[in-house]
Amino acid sequence: MDIRGLISATVTPFNADGSINQKNLEQHIARVGSTKGLYGVAVNGHAGEILTLSTEEAAGVVATARKVVPSDKKVVAGIHGQSISHLVREGLAAKAAGADALLVLPMFDVRPYRHLAHNPDAVYTVFERMDREVDLPMIVFQYPDATGCAYSPAALAKIAPLKNVVGIKAASVTPTKYAEVHDAVTAAVGDKVAVMAACDAPGLLGMLFYKAPGALLGISVVGTEKWVELVHEAIDGSAQKANEIHNNFCVPLMNSIYEYQLQRTPISSTSSNKEALVQLGELQSSWVRPPAISATAAKKEEIRAGLVKAGLLKLKG
Repeated sequence: MDIRGLISATVTPFNADGSINQKNLEQHIARVGSTKGLYGVAVNGHAGEILTLSTEEAAGVVATARKVVPSDKKVVAGIHGQSISHLVREGLAAKAAGADALLVLPMFDVRPYRHLAHNPDAVYTVFERMDREVDLPMIVFQYPDATGCAYSPAALAKIAPLKNVVGIKAASVTPTKYAEVHDAVTAAVGDKVAVMAACDAPGLLGMLFYKAPGALLGISVVGTEKWVELVHEAIDGSAQKANEIHNNFCVPLMNSIYEYQLQRTPISSTSSNKEALVQLGELQSSWVRPPAISATAAKKEEIRAGLVKAGLLKLKG
């Protein structure tokens, strides 16, 4: 599974009663998935609110994606669990629903396990069993160091040779930390594992310029064609063109929707992402399941201003 280019992480739209809006879901994933030059879509990640979805709901989202996404594009399914057996069950459910690959959220994102993310043997135990029992390509979700459960470079290097480890979603915040992850993995296995840039903030461009084969981004569902172009130009095209797209198009969206990942407000970045799609006429609601906080009226105006600055909306009047 040679990963190159952009994987766009889709959202999960909801009805007023909190159930999944199936019509919006199909339209959203189909639109993103049909984008020319896209490698694939990632469903049920944090952008897809996987932490609030039941196993059955998550499997339904995967099945929907595989139905509406063109066959030449990959469907990556996010999974999470707080035990290895739970991860295996979720992985098998996603596989049965039609996923081409898994995006494996850290099992170590709970206090008693957090320190074990730095231990290569503990991390290997998880992924070796996933590799053997689920037997589906896996992208490993590398969290930022500030979370306390980022995998150590040594742990990533140890799991990289496993047959089904094909990618790392390096949500490392800074280009320097991205380079550390990239270099550890490539030193271990060369280009077998794609170290994907993953940052909804201005650090993304530096990651792309540092040998990244592609990116996995939640913000890229807003104006997907431009994000595909950014990744292409940064990797295989013109650095000057990539810089122009980044500064003129990406940065206003990164600031207004994702707040440069600085969490200036308690508002869910997923709700903000949905709100951008509401204003672009794709979704009916930007509501997110609690305890996440949905976009306020003031935030919606900020998002509108970002969309205008990025050229996706015109000024009112």
